[in-house]
Amino acid sequence: MKLYNNKKNLFYKLKKNSIKSWKKYTEHSFIKELGDGTLNTSVFKEYLIQDYIFLQRFMRILALSAYKARSIEDMNRSVDFIMAIKHELKLHVHYCKKFGISKNKILKAKERKENKAYTNYVMKVGIKKSNLELFTALSPCVIGYGEIGYNLKKNKNWKKSKYSSWIKMYSSKEYQSVAKDNIAYLDYLYKINKKKNIKSLITIFKKASELEANFWQMAYK
Repeated sequence: MKLYNNKKNLFYKLKKNSIKSWKKYTEHSFIKELGDGTLNTSVFKEYLIQDYIFLQRFMRILALSAYKARSIEDMNRSVDFIMAIKHELKLHVHYCKKFGISKNKILKAKERKENKAYTNYVMKVGIKKSNLELFTALSPCVIGYGEIGYNLKKNKNWKKSKYSSWIKMYSSKEYQSVAKDNIAYLDYLYKINKKKNIKSLITIFKKASELEANFWQMAYK
């Protein structure tokens, strides 16, 4: 899909220069097993629980991006993003119920070190740097899920997977639109940033991709 492979976009350049780390994340066994339905249900449940915790931390990161914003439009964008995640948290609880995970179990769950490592990294980058670096660190998650969903749906038998609802969610027009918006926003931040350093951004993107791969692996433990 041209959306994820447009050579003019910063996202593509970051991905191209981090290909080993990117494939480690997007072609992880978790993704392959999720796609063909062979992923152990207990592994998926652990992922869902940790993802709920991640979403809460994600809101804090977006609050930081609102503080760092250089315009009212950018600040409002981050605020709108926070509201969207707030809504997603409610949907996540209902989604977990489909897999037999109660809200009480979700709320009592402890954050795994691999989960915390990624959000702590993004927060650290955001505190020290600008929103360009912050959203670069978030892009493997926000944009990456869109690319993963899109690629999984290319499998003719994806509907037969017991995780087809997850694939449908991230391959949907709605989420593809979210990915497209964030690819464009990354380009915008790069354009207006006077201290942009592509090598530094590649380092951040590569590290974030590896931490995301660890997030998948975490669920197996």
